[in-house]
Amino acid sequence: MRRRRGIPKIGPVSRPLEPVAPQFLDPILGLVERVDRTLRRISPAGPEAVLGVERHRHRGGAVTLVDGTLVRPGDAAWIIHFDNRRIRHLATGPWPADGWRAARRDMESIAAQHAALPLAERPIAYTGITVLASLARRAGFELRARRASPWTRLQDWYLRSLLARWAWAGRARLDRGHRPLVTQEVWLSAGELLRRYGSSPPPE
Repeated sequence: MRRRRGIPKIGPVSRPLEPVAPQFLDPILGLVERVDRTLRRISPAGPEAVLGVERHRHRGGAVTLVDGTLVRPGDAAWIIHFDNRRIRHLATGPWPADGWRAARRDMESIAAQHAALPLAERPIAYTGITVLASLARRAGFELRARRASPWTRLQDWYLRSLLARWAWAGRARLDRGHRPLVTQEVWLSAGELLRRYGSSPPPE
């Protein structure tokens, strides 16, 4: 019987993971994270919040957002941070629904706090960097690629290492989702924040 020739079957290609800190450095990463949050004076969005806000002024070049908001150097552009420890507490499976709901409540709280500020004290936009771009996009943030440099590569490594430390699936989380896991800038104008999340009354 003649053997039929055809295209050989090719299985899924396994791409090497981007470098992360070895697991024995987890306690040091935890210490660095705590010190960094303290130095940045990050204010939680509310009780038991998974998000916090750092008051910040934009130090880069001018950024024009899709709704026409222009963020100039020196403008108030506050940074939103995750509280990884709190997210880990809420995450009970591969899709952290409780964490997502808590983050949405925090965004509503941030919007209410923003609206309660005097006009002169309100930031023009909210920003941050993340390796979880798909989650930020789902929350309404714009994504912008970062220029490669030794500093951005160090931040990529650090945030991937924190993801491996805190994710529900541990280091296996690094092999899921979109690759490569590199940091991207995320931006949300103040107007878009209020449009998406501004239905809650200001906190007491």
